[in-house]
Order: sequence, then structure tokens, then C-alpha cells
Amino acid sequence: MDEIEKTNRTYAQIATAYAQAQQHRHMLARHVARFVALVPPGGLVWDVGCGPGFDTAVLRQHHLHAYGLDYSHPMITAGRELMGQQNIFIQADMRHLPFCSCADGLWVCASLLHLPRRDAPAALQEFYRALRPGGILYLSVKMGEGERWVEGGYGRALPRFFTYWQSDELDNLLTKTTFKIIDGWIDHTDQTRWLIRFAVK
Repeated sequence: MDEIEKTNRTYAQIATAYAQAQQHRHMLARHVARFVALVPPGGLVWDVGCGPGFDTAVLRQHHLHAYGLDYSHPMITAGRELMGQQNIFIQADMRHLPFCSCADGLWVCASLLHLPRRDAPAALQEFYRALRPGGILYLSVKMGEGERWVEGGYGRALPRFFTYWQSDELDNLLTKTTFKIIDGWIDHTDQTRWLIRFAVK
């Protein structure tokens, strides 16, 4: 079983606890404001790796046509149980997006962190393919070195796979995919440093 499938099994078991813990999204207000300012009013955006879809709901509150996409069906179900049917979800793999050259924006918040580094270039190529010319990519990843399994969290001693990034490493990957980086910063939350990037196709 590979890293993604094993992590997916963990999320199937912690989905409800995760959704209950993550539903308050005020810490992303600056990120959302910048994203909303960059995409066209009422634009079509996809929340890639949306989990329970809380960010999808926030983007919809900003009058964007936002849809959630996640690999984990239990995570999508947990979001529906908490928020009802306000979000529209698709279950899919971010490495094989089911749409092409139509999105005004992709919101990819803490989603690459479970992909092995070897899979990241293919995912970025998919993001590029899915965006229309001039489309905006928002990306957040955990800062750090290497890849490793982490056990525990959300009340269960279960493993999840994490990949960590440095600024130059992520910037090189975006540039090689021919994205143009237009903004970015580092956020500190609790004991985690988050690397934030906005890029345009």
C-alpha cells in the first residue's frame, strides 16, 4: 500500500473528528481575501483537496462559483453532515483532475502535504492544465525538510504521510511548471510554519 492510500485509510477513520476540529477558518482570512481579489468576480474555482469543504463554503460566501474536490469520500460525507448540501463535491485524485482549462482559480490549501515529493510535479502540471490562461493558483504547504510518517491526531494513533517544503524548492517547482509567482509569504500557526504562494498561468 502506498503513502496516499495508507493516509486515505487514516482519514476514513478520523473524518468526523477532523471535520469538527477544522470548521473554523478565520486564520485564512488574509489568504482568502488575496485569492478573491485575484480571480474574476463570480469566477469558477475548485477547492482541490477540500476535505470536509469548509474553505469551499467560505469561497462561495465571497460569491465565487466554488466546488470541492477530494480523494476521501468519508471526508466529503463528514462535511455534508455538518453543513448540509450547500457545497457541491466531486471525489477525485488531484493528480488526475476531471476538467481542463476552465478554472479561474484553484485553491490548494494544505493539500500537497500528503503527496510524496515524487508526485508533486505531476500534480502541478495538472493544476496548470486545469486553469484557463490567466487563472490563479493558491498553494499552501508545510515548511520543513524531507518526508515522514506522523502518528496521532484527532484522537487516534493512526499514521499519515507528510511532505515538507522549503521556499526555493517550491518556487523552482512552480517555475518549472511555467507558473508565474505573483505573491507569497510565510505564516506561523501554533508550531507550524506554512509556505504560501499565489501564481498565475
